[in-house]
Parts: sequence; C-alpha cells; structure tokens
Amino acid sequence: MPEGRSKVIHYSDLLPRYILMALATAFVIWAFCAKIASAETNLTGLDNGFNSDYVSPAVIDPIHELIDRHVRAIRARNADRAYHLISLTQQESYGTAKEYWRDVRDNMRLLFNHRSYKFLGQNQINGMIIQKVSMTDPSGKENLVIFRVKQDDANMWRIENVIVTSSSDDRA
Repeated sequence: MPEGRSKVIHYSDLLPRYILMALATAFVIWAFCAKIASAETNLTGLDNGFNSDYVSPAVIDPIHELIDRHVRAIRARNADRAYHLISLTQQESYGTAKEYWRDVRDNMRLLFNHRSYKFLGQNQINGMIIQKVSMTDPSGKENLVIFRVKQDDANMWRIENVIVTSSSDDRA
C-alpha cells in the first residue's frame, strides 16, 4: 500500500438515507396491506360467504332486526345468543340452550346452511307478528321460513316459533 493513503473507508452520507427511505416505504406498504386485510375480515366475519339480501330501511324494523340477529347467531353457532332471542315460554319448554340448539340442528337445518335470505310480507294476528322470509339453500332453491314473533311483558320482541318449509317434494 502506498504511503500517505489511509486504510479508513469513507461511506457516503447518502447510503443511510436510501436505507431509511426503503424501510419507510416497506412499512407504508405493509400498513396498507394490513388495513386491506382487516377490512376484508370485517366484511366476511364469521359468516363464511353468507349473504343477506335485506337492506336496512331508514327506520329499522324491530322484527327484521330480531330475526336478523337470530339467524346470525345460528350461523355463528352461538346457541346461547339464539336461545335468548326466543320467547320466555319457549325457553321454559326447552329448559336449556343446549336442548334448543338440538332442536334447531335437527329440525331447522336451513337456518344453518342457507346462502342468503330476504324478508317478504308481514301480517299481524292477535298481537303476534307473522314474518315470512325467503331463504335460499346451498343448492340455490328458495324456501319459505315463517317466524312468529311476539312481544313479552317487558315489551321486547321475541321469536315464538319458526316454521321451515321446503320447495322440494321429498321433504313436504
């Protein structure tokens, strides 16, 4: 090595700036991707492709809201939440959320496995609301589900019973 030359290596001042700029850009891209993933998770939730054709009106119908909460509780496999949305009379007849869940699982499979649903007509008979709902099963067939809803002593709407009908002849 010639005399007068130092062994000290001189780094440019620009190199650390480029590294910091690359790291900042990578962080911004990561944050953006995380935000998109979070938004997609919030849209899909636990519903696994579930789709409701119901669009909320400006004034929320308490019957529609109750049925929507009940159907979502069943889709989410939340027996306690679904059980507490039925009438007190029905709760007494079932005794426990587990017994109610067994009945729903055995006799109301469409509530578990529907693709979409939409609210149809509504009638009032003797203080009870009869709400018709069209549910589409996984194969694409529409089925009529009838919810009988009644107000309890505390003026809360609760589901009195659910009747699931089928459009196919083999289940009628």
